[in-house]
Amino acid sequence: SRRFGSDKARATLGGQPLLVRICRRLEAMGFGVTVVAREVGQYADLGLTTIADLEPDQGPLGGLRTACMHRGDGWLLLCSCDMLEIDERWIAALVDRVPRALDADVIAARDDRWQPFPGLYHARLRADPALREARSFQRLLERVRTERIDADALPPVRQVNTAEELRRIDARDAGAGGSRSRREA
Repeated sequence: SRRFGSDKARATLGGQPLLVRICRRLEAMGFGVTVVAREVGQYADLGLTTIADLEPDQGPLGGLRTACMHRGDGWLLLCSCDMLEIDERWIAALVDRVPRALDADVIAARDDRWQPFPGLYHARLRADPALREARSFQRLLERVRTERIDADALPPVRQVNTAEELRRIDARDAGAGGSRSRREA
């Protein structure tokens, strides 16, 4: 949210906060959703269960550490609030890989670089020093046992980084009646 200039999770697309869009989509796919944020209940007004980041201001890696501690055991699906949508084909590709990735710590897509969101992360990562030492998801995914999925075989993930970019997308979507394809983003 620093680059964005405000709480990116509350920024709206089509009149709905980005975070709500992602969470509702995941819930529709059958996932339980817990949001990691600065404070417990930070998004309770949006109807979302929110836990406090154990290490505030550590960015997405801090959020992953918190999620791993909260999860206890097993896999967790990690998404970012700046994802404009989640395609079921991504989720299916990740979940379908679990039986073959018994020793993996992470299941993530890769093209010329790792695409960490959405990704499956095993809660056992909480004990791996690499999670604490890595300063980026790229470094983390290079250091731990990561099962690779070919990102080129999946539709692109649409994400937004700035408020201006979101305004352009929202205006374009509204002008097109919301019928744009993923490739037009």
